[in-house]
Order: sequence, then structure tokens, then C-alpha cells
Amino acid sequence: MARRALGAPISEITATQSRAVHLAPARSVPRPVRPKPNLCDTCRMSADDEISRTLVRLLDGYQSTQLLYVAAELQIADALKNGAQSSIQLASDVGAQPGSLHRILRALAALQIVEELPDGRFALTPSGMLLAADAPRSQRGAALARGKLYYAALGELLPATRDGGTPFELLHGKSFFEHLQEHPDEAMAFRASMSSRSAREARAIVDSYDFRKFRRLVDVGGGSGVLLRTILAAAPNLEGLLFDLPSVVAGVELPAAGGNFFDAVPAGSDAYVLSRVIHDWSDDDAVKILENCRHAMLDDSVLLLAEALLPERAVDNPEAVRMDLHMLTLLHGRERTEGEYVQLVSRAGLSHRRTIPTASDVSLIEVKKGEA
Repeated sequence: MARRALGAPISEITATQSRAVHLAPARSVPRPVRPKPNLCDTCRMSADDEISRTLVRLLDGYQSTQLLYVAAELQIADALKNGAQSSIQLASDVGAQPGSLHRILRALAALQIVEELPDGRFALTPSGMLLAADAPRSQRGAALARGKLYYAALGELLPATRDGGTPFELLHGKSFFEHLQEHPDEAMAFRASMSSRSAREARAIVDSYDFRKFRRLVDVGGGSGVLLRTILAAAPNLEGLLFDLPSVVAGVELPAAGGNFFDAVPAGSDAYVLSRVIHDWSDDDAVKILENCRHAMLDDSVLLLAEALLPERAVDNPEAVRMDLHMLTLLHGRERTEGEYVQLVSRAGLSHRRTIPTASDVSLIEVKKGEA
């Protein structure tokens, strides 16, 4: 405080101080400087967030598999294909609890399998339609096989990776095909999965190869005969024979012979086809099958292997890499590169002639007797 001058009236001092206060410039308080947003930092955070969200979606893949399995098992697509329904209506149709089913449907809506309408009902999307049993290119069998048959086996992937073995066998104590023989419902789901895929691949195979030049063809390990039927439709003068285990070919409306390709293959045909067979087996087992085919072949016979070919880099054919993981999880087989197939047929005394791509996931590997 200013000191009062000796003898000065108090009123003057007060006025002087008042003017001083009035005339003194106000001190400005500096405002905090806010850093300008850095566009690069914003982009980086956005990119980091997207990377994190992508990983979380991958981690939640277990939910997606089971959601699709539940939808397939309950036949939700079949119930919705004639029009939208509420979760209460749908629960009555498919035999489910309304509350749980409503939450399942909302999760399926997040996967874009169904659409949640403004009035609360649910309708099928084009993707969801593929889960209907009678849909063209139906994936219902694939959903059943993955959710019921394959899913639990993946839980043994870590011990199998560390200590060896096949995850499916570690879980069930028996081979995949032995398990199917003892569980007809799971075998039916597996065959349905194979059938829908086989139909797509069969059309691509006959579009890529002329079977009319042959007189007689054996479809080795041909299952229910999807490929053979397609071949015979494209080459009506061809005589075809379906060869598989007796339990598999029983009741099939095609010329068929029951047997085991590890023992022998029907002899004397000028063409043999193995579609998605060799990839099920180890190299030694595959060579045994191929050797039996060679013993059955005439000198000028042709053997065709329809198989997916592993790419040199996984990103070039992710579908083939995922199929290789199926083999690792379920069987002793594996997908192979073209070069590995060439080596395999050579071990069996056969020669690779050419590889023919198709419009599907498989290529045709043409093989004959003798040296290349």
C-alpha cells in the first residue's frame, strides 16, 4: 500500500490512489495455448483403432461359427424364407426360447445374416438365404459340419502343435472317419458339407476338361457320386463307375462298386478320377492310393487329381490355406503345392503331364503311367 505523505489530507490521498487504480493498465492473464491438432496423430490413432477392432473381430470368430451353426441347426433360414417374423413367432416355429432367440437374431443381424426391421421383425439377407437347406449353393451343411464336428477339435490345436498328433484324434481318441462311422448324424452333416462344395467344383471341372474322349471312367473315393453324375451328364456316352466304401455307395443310383482304395482299385478303365481324396492322407498313404491306381490303369489310361493347390504365399490363396488347417485339425493329410504333387505321383511310378486350372478352388492334375 502507498504511504500517506506527511500532513496530506486523507481525502486527497484517497482520491490520488483512486485515480492511480483507475488509470493503471489492467494486467492481461495469458490464456493457455492449446496445441493445434496434428493430422498425422489423428490418422495414426484412427489406424491404430481400426487395427485393434480388426483383431477383436478375429478373436470373436468363435461366436460367429457357433451363431451360424445354431441358425443352421434350428433351420432359421428355412423358417424366414417366406417372410419376416418376430422373434416370438420364430421361436414357436423352430422350438427355441424367445428371449434367447431374440438375442441370437440380433447377433446374426450384426453379422448381416438377418436384417432387423424397424418394426422389430427379422428378415433374411442374401447371405442368410445360403443357410436354407434347399438354397442354390446352400452352405447349411458347411455350417453344421463346422459347428458340430470341427469346432471342438480346434481346442486341441495347441497341444497338438506342441507335442504332435492330430487335434481331432486327441479329442475323440479315434480317427476322423472312424468317428463318422459311429456317429451317423455327424456323418450326415459332413456329407452335406462335402456335397454342396462338390456340386460347385464338379461343374467347374467338366467346364475345364473334355471327358467325352474316354470310354470308361472310375470315380475313386467318389462319395455319393456328385462328380460322376456331372461328368456323365456332360459325356452321356461315357460308362462310369463309382468306387468307395460299401457303406458309402449302398443305395446310390449309379453303377457302383464297394471296396477300399488301400487294397485295390477296379482295373481296366481308360480314365480314373480322385477328387479331394489325396489331400486327406499323409504322403505315404497317398502314395499307396496312387500306386493302386497305377496297378489298375491301362498303359494309356489317364488319372486326374482334383485338388486345391497351395500358393507360394498364403495371401495369394487364403481359401487353400484355410483348407490346409482343416487337414491339420481333422486328419493326417495336407494341402500341397503343385510341385509337391508332382513329387508325390513320381514316387508312385506315375508322371505329371499338365495342370489345368478351373473356375473353382481346385485344379486338375493330369497324370499318366511312365516317365514324363
